[in-house]
Amino acid sequence: MHIEAYKTNVRTKKDASLLVVLLQFVISDCIINFDFKNRERILRIETNRDIKDVVYGVFTKQGFYCKKL
Repeated sequence: MHIEAYKTNVRTKKDASLLVVLLQFVISDCIINFDFKNRERILRIETNRDIKDVVYGVFTKQGFYCKKL
């Protein structure tokens, strides 16, 4: 497994929880968490495959921004 990290504009834990649920629905074989202690609100996903396009799609559809680090 490898870890993908994304800088996001998610501001609340409620929004983060929603995004985690949606991401886990479409990428069921991964471990997802948000780091709210970091100013850039980093999303980390541990996975076995390339999921960048899926992550971008979910964020865009929900009106959020993310950029792979």
